[in-house]
Amino acid sequence: MKNEKKEERFHVISVPRGGEYCLKLSDGTIVYLNAESKLSYPVTFSETERKVHLVGEAFFDVQKDTTKPFIVDMDSLQIRVLGTEFGVRAYTDEECVKTTLKQGSVKVETNSNNLILSPGTQAIFKKSDHSLERQEVNINLFIGWKDGRLIFKHCPLEEVLRDLGRWYNFNVTFEREELRSLPF
Repeated sequence: MKNEKKEERFHVISVPRGGEYCLKLSDGTIVYLNAESKLSYPVTFSETERKVHLVGEAFFDVQKDTTKPFIVDMDSLQIRVLGTEFGVRAYTDEECVKTTLKQGSVKVETNSNNLILSPGTQAIFKKSDHSLERQEVNINLFIGWKDGRLIFKHCPLEEVLRDLGRWYNFNVTFEREELRSLPF
């Protein structure tokens, strides 16, 4: 009898501009996907872990399972949890990946560093230099979109319009460059 390696099969959910999607994974974890986001996850989780791959933005309400950690993979960054609620913003056109913890605890890992977050804190991973830092935040500014609210505080106009463009499916061009950094 041959020693055959079982081929792993994946589901892929892609949410277009102007869209949102909510799904429940086989382990009971609920995932809210924001506009321009993609989630890949195995048809069946392995016996040792529950690993998904994210591009874009998502909020995870992870079902607790102490025998199988839940892992969100974003190439050079991973988030490892057992059961918690957190948001991740990992768009390819943005300089930083932001992980915001609502409740529980998560471990944010890079090849060279890791942080443990507590509720109300955020890990910021800078893609350019692979640095990782933690800060206290108002979580509603970062995960309010899940409940239909886009909240901005002291943001450059370019960032506000980029998010609104994703949410409502429109593009913006600036005729005057100085308006990009106008605080909102």
